[in-house]
Amino acid sequence: MHMTPPPNGWRDLFRTGGIATTIFIGGIALQAVEVFIGSSMLPTVVAEIGGLDLFAWNTTLFIVASILASLFAGIRPASIGPRGAYLMAAGAFALGSLICGLAPNMPVLLAGRTVQGFGAGLMIAMTLAMLRLIFPQALWPRAMALNSAVWGIATLLGPALGGIFAELGIWRWAFLSIVPLAGLLALGAWHILPRSAERTPMASVPWVQVGLVTAAVLAISLASLVTDSTPLAATLLLAGLLSIALLGLADRRARAPLLPTGTFSASSSMSALFASIVLLGAAITSDIFAPLFLQRLHGLSPLWAGYGAALASAGWTVAAITTSGWGAARIRLAIIASPVVILAATMGMLVSLGQPNTSSHPLPLLVASLSLFALGAGIGMAFQHLSTGVLKSTAAADNDKVSSAIGMTQLFASGLGAALGGVVVNAAGLPAATTPAATSHAAVWLFAAFAVISALAVPFALRAANARFKLAAIQPAE
Repeated sequence: MHMTPPPNGWRDLFRTGGIATTIFIGGIALQAVEVFIGSSMLPTVVAEIGGLDLFAWNTTLFIVASILASLFAGIRPASIGPRGAYLMAAGAFALGSLICGLAPNMPVLLAGRTVQGFGAGLMIAMTLAMLRLIFPQALWPRAMALNSAVWGIATLLGPALGGIFAELGIWRWAFLSIVPLAGLLALGAWHILPRSAERTPMASVPWVQVGLVTAAVLAISLASLVTDSTPLAATLLLAGLLSIALLGLADRRARAPLLPTGTFSASSSMSALFASIVLLGAAITSDIFAPLFLQRLHGLSPLWAGYGAALASAGWTVAAITTSGWGAARIRLAIIASPVVILAATMGMLVSLGQPNTSSHPLPLLVASLSLFALGAGIGMAFQHLSTGVLKSTAAADNDKVSSAIGMTQLFASGLGAALGGVVVNAAGLPAATTPAATSHAAVWLFAAFAVISALAVPFALRAANARFKLAAIQPAE
């Protein structure tokens, strides 16, 4: 008997979600724009309130707090339902923004960024949890693609908005304007989200696993801050990875697992899905170094170098939207192709950014631009399908735990990639590089290291794609 597939178009997404879709988009947009506005304004902020020696901690504390908040979303008390958790997220984001906007010095600003990061991380987890609460399964890939599109737009608009606030000398209002917007989101969530939802109660709080995640996040984050001692940075990075290995052992034996069943089992499809998310997410973070190399090796201005790097976000958005309505067979091919595309893009960046463009020839810059776009497209064609594969493999009662795990894994992958990249470029002598040749030497080592990460993702993506394909065969409603 022929079965008509359920509607899964863009019109269906907005018709089904209604005003809840606005809350979904608003939560993503709020944190995305603030991330890019904040990063572009920091030099102006430091010039006014000081604290240059603490500059890097703005990002580090934000990420650490975001990861811990994602963790909290999965282990929070049963009395805090979707509505309460989202209100807590919006409240923390508003409070953190208020503290940042009124900060008289850098330590206070860092405190605000930490509170803001907690709100952002909790909002990421609850936004993912909203997928199952608002949309039918057939629309999950579209909703995830919408998530990517909002982040891509924020990448383009955020730096420009931050530059305007900084240029006008009103950087504080970039933070303070977030407060009423977060209030509007909270009001919408109060009317839209349910007070409670079906949840599998935890037998007990998995304190051991929580401690290991915290240790891993702190070690890897600190590794990204160490610039004057490569051995120390490498040791911290290895300590973070060891903590994750210990987390796997503890979670497999625990009566109350922190992560979804099978995450640390080599024979489980869940492990392939999460490993792919981590490796692919880490592999694309080489783009954070692209503006520096575009400036030093190709002579671009900071503004144009920043927008050159934004091509990666554009690629992610285009690929996510293009593949969001694909069927199971093409999704399988997209997931398999993802690490291959990222590997090719990374090699393209190695060739184009790994040597000074002394003749100002346009070809290397064109190759770099195409490679950055392909880098984003590589993750964009797979990420939403890997994430929805995780969601489809779990029961509705585990929605909070799974959404928390996906958000935490995504943030962890970015932190891991940034820390690894920092260790590599520091070891290659980038901080002391005073010539184009020395800078290009560091670029070669950086992109070679990330090419290895991309290659490591290939077998996991193959397993994840096959698991996702079998799941679709079992659930034709996709």
